[in-house]
Amino acid sequence: MARYGIRLGTAIGAALMVTACLPVTSTSPIGTTAGYKADPQLTGMWKGQTDDSGSIGYFTFFPQKDGSFKVMLLDPPASGDSGDWMAFEIHTARLGSYQYMDVRETDDGGKPPDPRLAHVPVLYRVGENGSLVFYLMDEDAAKAAIKAGKISGRVESGDFGDVTVAAAPTALDALLGTAAGRALFTKPFATLQRINPP
Repeated sequence: MARYGIRLGTAIGAALMVTACLPVTSTSPIGTTAGYKADPQLTGMWKGQTDDSGSIGYFTFFPQKDGSFKVMLLDPPASGDSGDWMAFEIHTARLGSYQYMDVRETDDGGKPPDPRLAHVPVLYRVGENGSLVFYLMDEDAAKAAIKAGKISGRVESGDFGDVTVAAAPTALDALLGTAAGRALFTKPFATLQRINPP
């Protein structure tokens, strides 16, 4: 988990500002075997706390004709902070009983996107109260699965070495559709609330 200093948006959106490390990434897109279809539950604008300071980030899911979402993150200016904005392309897919996103950064506030963030696996669920909950793949769980041969991947050396899943799309989707794959996403990292009605 390299010291990377990223804000929330650099990895998935306003909710990712809670982490200062590169998330577990994949060399393959997630969900290709199931087929992509924009999940209508996500369409619209959401907000959530983006870091320990209590600042709020806003992002909007725009469904596209190709089954993807264009997502815009807004981190409004605050005292001593000029704010930020980012853009992403997200594909959603259902694998087994679970809903996943394949997240790709497309614009870092006017700067080129980080090529390492081409495929960020995110588990998500919409709660009964209408909240949107995100889970990143747990770094330690991913390392253990790679070392045990349960999934192909690589772990960089050192205590903060980045973790990359390198399974082929079919193998990746097959694992994520099982309870063992779901178990790689151990705890939520962000909970968002809808601003506009569905």
